[in-house]
Amino acid sequence: NELALADVGALVYRKAPVDLAASLEHTLAAYAERIAAARLTLDTALTPGLVISADAYRLGQLFRNLVENTLRYTDPGGCLKIVTRRDADHACIDFLDSAPGVPDAMLPRLFERFFRGEISRNRATGGSGLGLAICRSIVDAHGGTITAHQSPLGGVWVALRFPLIES
Repeated sequence: NELALADVGALVYRKAPVDLAASLEHTLAAYAERIAAARLTLDTALTPGLVISADAYRLGQLFRNLVENTLRYTDPGGCLKIVTRRDADHACIDFLDSAPGVPDAMLPRLFERFFRGEISRNRATGGSGLGLAICRSIVDAHGGTITAHQSPLGGVWVALRFPLIES
């Protein structure tokens, strides 16, 4: 079980410089048909040249888990907006989706193992409650932070921060 391995720090990370825009574009290309089939609009504003020291596979897994979460819980006709930007010596990645959202009190708990959010985001297609916990473990292993907020689009805003490496 990957999460159990992550808990004890046993997942192997092979880090190299990774351009976040290129990594996100690669992940999103693989999801284009599923995003369209879910009747979601994808809006991206990706800043090139944001390079972090990362395990490309694990970073892709992080992005896949976040896109899966949007596919699973966002109402048809909604949208997913992904924005990258530089903030001093950090790269910021924002995943913002549309309704439904989760109550404020649940936002800090979204990354806990087995936590399942409010019923509106916990449909029959809901997962095991492990995807976002795995996201936190991947972000932690990269020296970053992951937080959840109310999205201005009506759903959940997952904010990621990673230390940049100078290229």
